[in-house]
Amino acid sequence: MPDRAVTTDAPSAPTDAGPPPPAPEPERRRLSFARRLVLSVWFWPTAFAALAVGWRLGSPEMWHDELVTVDVATRSTGQILGMLENVDAVHGAYYLFMHGWTSLFGTGPAVVRLPSALAMVLATTCVALVGRRLFDRTAGVAAGFVFALVPTVTRFGQETRSYAFVVLAAAAATLFLLRALEKPGWLRWIAYALSVAGIGLVNVVALTLLLGHGVAVLIHCWRERRWWSPAWFVLAAAAGVGIAAPVILRGMKQAGRQISWIPDSAPWTVWEQVFGSVLLAAAITALALVGVLTHLRRDVAARTAAAAVIAALPVPVILVASTGDINYFFSKYLLFLVPAWAVLAGAAVGALRRAPLVAVGVVVLAALSVPGQLALRGEYSHGWYTYPQKRAFAPLSYSEAARVIEAGYQPGDGLVAGGPWWWMHEPGVRYYLPADISPRNVFQERSAAARDELFGADCASPARCLRDEPRLWVLLPTVTDAPLTGLPKKQSAALAERYEVVRVTHVTGLTVALLRKRG
Repeated sequence: MPDRAVTTDAPSAPTDAGPPPPAPEPERRRLSFARRLVLSVWFWPTAFAALAVGWRLGSPEMWHDELVTVDVATRSTGQILGMLENVDAVHGAYYLFMHGWTSLFGTGPAVVRLPSALAMVLATTCVALVGRRLFDRTAGVAAGFVFALVPTVTRFGQETRSYAFVVLAAAAATLFLLRALEKPGWLRWIAYALSVAGIGLVNVVALTLLLGHGVAVLIHCWRERRWWSPAWFVLAAAAGVGIAAPVILRGMKQAGRQISWIPDSAPWTVWEQVFGSVLLAAAITALALVGVLTHLRRDVAARTAAAAVIAALPVPVILVASTGDINYFFSKYLLFLVPAWAVLAGAAVGALRRAPLVAVGVVVLAALSVPGQLALRGEYSHGWYTYPQKRAFAPLSYSEAARVIEAGYQPGDGLVAGGPWWWMHEPGVRYYLPADISPRNVFQERSAAARDELFGADCASPARCLRDEPRLWVLLPTVTDAPLTGLPKKQSAALAERYEVVRVTHVTGLTVALLRKRG
């Protein structure tokens, strides 16, 4: 018995047990999925884009256009639809989407900008996949990084407007078109039609991309001898445009009011604004040309020609269309071209082949983008949509003005907002004020929402609209020491008769004055 016990308890002699047992099947699948994910063509560019777009997402001051979005999105669905009959039909789909978004998640700066950020991140994925399909894996990875490095990509990925969605729809449309040409099927053509509808619902100008797509389809047919592809393309494109037709037609009727203000600018000046950098605009344009020239080999010549046409053809078409009364060659309207140009530039960087050289090329582009990236993340950067050229107007700090009013507010105070409505100074200040501070606009007879408009209507007789407010805050979108002179004459006279100015405070681009009732 003791001998048996000793034998049993003694350590067993070492043996050659062979390789460890294989991992269970679910674990192997998880490892395989993670490995495929990390090695995919889109993963690292997309991850980088998420970091770049997410950095300081809520920090820049909200500006005019973003405040319009928040103001409209927080109206009722009926009020939004009523307004679209009069103005901003081209943004209608986006406003309705943001109405649902703000109803669920609120209106904080980072919250309302998050949809645009997600759209730009997804657009990066599409760009990388397009680059791989048109050229190769290396070109796809490089294209994704080139796109994510463009300062305007992160700038408009942080703006509460529809431009990021236009970019996503354009990039997705090109990707779905390539997939449909590669392996035709009605589901793939439906995906293309829906992406075309997405373009039309958010930016009519971006539909010029279909011209490049059409030529690309013809090139594909000539190369592959697939003569049904043009028919599928025409049907899918027509279906997409048909879905967006009500918005397109209404937007065309409103164009004279909405975009007649856009000034004419030299094409290259606008091109620099499209990329948000003088250096990067030149570098990506030059690299795109190199990308075309280095891939005009027999095996990829057709795909290279298709990529070049998709990127370049809309430019002269929009220029010609802008020779009339309305200028469509405007930087924000041309952002949908950035994915295609990033693909061509990525093809040039990818032509370096060796990973270290490709990495160096990307790093050089990153260095060129730094000035633009920093400038377009400043506190008042969102109003600087003309960067790298000078500002179109001085910055305005609604948050500073709101802090002045919050610090001195007393129950019963009223508000007077003078100056043109498009500065959005009243909605901007109200946006930054606490919810429990909401002074009545004493001269406003009907609100913007009640009028189905972007701006309210003032009283024809200001003296009648004044009640018994002991104090009034006067808000002006300018810097002045004589606040009453910045108001319409009737309003100024009514206030001068009953109130006296007791304090004038200047903040960035705005004047906040406190008036006290006489006697």
